[in-house]
Amino acid sequence: MPNAPKEERKSVVRTTRLPESLALSLQKDAADEGTTVNAVINSIIRRYYEWDKKARESGFTMIQKPVLKALVEAADDEELLRIGRDIAPVWFEDMADYWFQDSSPDRILDTISRRFKFDPLMRTEITKDGNAYSIVLRHDLGPKWSIIAEAVARRLTKKFYGVEPVVTRGDSIVTARFKANPASRAHSA
Repeated sequence: MPNAPKEERKSVVRTTRLPESLALSLQKDAADEGTTVNAVINSIIRRYYEWDKKARESGFTMIQKPVLKALVEAADDEELLRIGRDIAPVWFEDMADYWFQDSSPDRILDTISRRFKFDPLMRTEITKDGNAYSIVLRHDLGPKWSIIAEAVARRLTKKFYGVEPVVTRGDSIVTARFKANPASRAHSA
């Protein structure tokens, strides 16, 4: 890892006893992914520390996709807007404080990236060019989920960057583009 932080380039050798069935599963997964057992184990441990442990400690819960979709579909648009405007943004701020001890604008974006890094239902791309930002969220939860995602993007952008984003919303994608207001951004950091 040429660009990895110095502490990530160092490695420690540990011996761990695994049941044979687990060792065989790891070998199969590594072969299927075209990688090594060591890489699979590192990926599992990294996910545990970057997401699973902290998500559990913050009260995050798992729910089956069909159940989540049914709950979202049962809600009216006003309720979905309220969830996206008033509930989800608070969670992102709490997670930024938890992960980074910092809920500045850039840490909020880092939190969004980290949140969707391990989620098979959603993927996010965040790009920055000077003070111009683009946030793209792709999901597999239906058009009503896009209502929530749009409301979250609008609330976080307004609160942390002091601007109203230009948002496009599709059935499975939401894109928010904005230019950060340096004065507002400095004030919120």
